Amino acid sequence: MAQTSNKSVRYTSKTLIPIRNDTQHTGTYITMAHDAIDSQQLTKILIRLQAGGALTLLLMLVGFDLFFPSQYALKAAVHGVSTISALVVGTFMTHRAYFLLRGAKTNYPSLRNWTLASTFLNLLAIISGNWIYMRYRGQDGPRDWILQSVPDFHNILMEFKEFVSLFPFPLMVIASFIVLYYKNTLHIRHDIKQFLGIIIMSAWFFIMLGFVSGLILAKLRFV
Repeated sequence: MAQTSNKSVRYTSKTLIPIRNDTQHTGTYITMAHDAIDSQQLTKILIRLQAGGALTLLLMLVGFDLFFPSQYALKAAVHGVSTISALVVGTFMTHRAYFLLRGAKTNYPSLRNWTLASTFLNLLAIISGNWIYMRYRGQDGPRDWILQSVPDFHNILMEFKEFVSLFPFPLMVIASFIVLYYKNTLHIRHDIKQFLGIIIMSAWFFIMLGFVSGLILAKLRFV
C-alpha cells in the first residue's frame, strides 16, 4: 500500500502512475491530454498538406501541356488533370480502406463524400481519355509513330492500358452503392466494411497501373 501524508495518492488501473490531488499535478495531466489532442490534429494537417502538395505539383506538370505546340493540348490537359485527381483521391482513399479492413470506427459522411468524389473523377478520366484517344488513333497520330518505332509498346502496353484503366470506375460504383445502401448499418457490418476496403484498394491498384502506362506512352510521343 502506498503511504500518504497530507496529500492523497491513488494509482490508475492501467499505467500505475501516481496521480496527486493537488493543483500542480492536476494541471500537468491536463496539459498532457491537450498535447495528445494536438498531436492527432497535427497528423491530420500533415497528411492534408502532403496530399495537397502532391496534387499541386502534379497539376502543375499537366498545366505545362497547355503550352505544348499542339492543337490537342487542351484535351491532353483535361485528361491529365482528371487522371491525376483520380489518382490522388484514390491514394487518399487507401488510407480510409486500411481502417475499413481493420474494422475500425468510420466517419460515414466523410467516407461517402470521398467515395462519390472518387467515382466521379474516375468517370471523368474515362470520358476525357476517350476524347484524347481519338487523336491517338488518328491519322499521323502517336499510334502510327509508336507502331513504326516501338510496336511492342502499342501491341502490349497500350492494349493493356485500354482495359485496365476502365476497371476503377465500376469498382468505385460498387463502393458507392455499398456506402449508400448500408449507410445506417455500415458501422456494425464488419464484413461489408472489409469488402469495401478491398474494393477501394483494388481500384487504386488499377488506377496506378493505368496512370503509369499513360505516362510512358505520353513520354514516347505527345499528342
